[in-house]
Amino acid sequence: MSVAGALGVELVAPPVVEMTSSNVVVHWRTDVASGTRAQIFPAVAKISVPDKTPAAEHTVVVTGIKPGTEYSIIVGSARVWLATNTFTATGNAGATVLTPEAPGSEKKTTVAKKIVGKTEVPKAPPTRKIWANWAALPDHFARHGGDFHAKDADDYARMSWEFLQRAKADGLPAKLDEEGVLRVYDSKSGTFASYNRDGTTKTFFKPGSRDYFERQPGKTLNLKTLK
Repeated sequence: MSVAGALGVELVAPPVVEMTSSNVVVHWRTDVASGTRAQIFPAVAKISVPDKTPAAEHTVVVTGIKPGTEYSIIVGSARVWLATNTFTATGNAGATVLTPEAPGSEKKTTVAKKIVGKTEVPKAPPTRKIWANWAALPDHFARHGGDFHAKDADDYARMSWEFLQRAKADGLPAKLDEEGVLRVYDSKSGTFASYNRDGTTKTFFKPGSRDYFERQPGKTLNLKTLK
């Protein structure tokens, strides 16, 4: 069960971005009535909640949008984050939605596996099962998504999951610390990632320093044998 499910709130309709003449409006729906909460990055834009009464239909209004700027918005109930979306402001206050799907929504496809590098990996799980800290995902994407040419936060999270699958298959250098945090490095691409004990991603980026991985804590681990 997801964290959201454990707290009794599930997303049933992903966040949809709509433009008006003066601002951007974001709508989403949950299976039960709950509070409404949202954060946006970059934080120069402002979010207001027109109706703070617990409800299943949620709406927030975003003002201070700058044309040509890409924004990531994360939405949720009062207690748990549920989904993220990315859009680019156009014109005076309008927005073009880049990713109308919520993390966790799965597009229908007949392809069960894909090739990452030379490694065949299964289809990635929903984003909310990949990234450990929902509130931090937009910030990680804003800072490091460009390292991998990720189109949005979902794409960035998916890449971090696929990197771990390839690391296990190819036996990339890895370290495991006393808290169960796994750190993986690919010297060819300069990619570094760390994962929690449950396999969720903590961070995923290219440090730009060849000795960065060597300076990380933990004991060397063979990912092929997990020994």
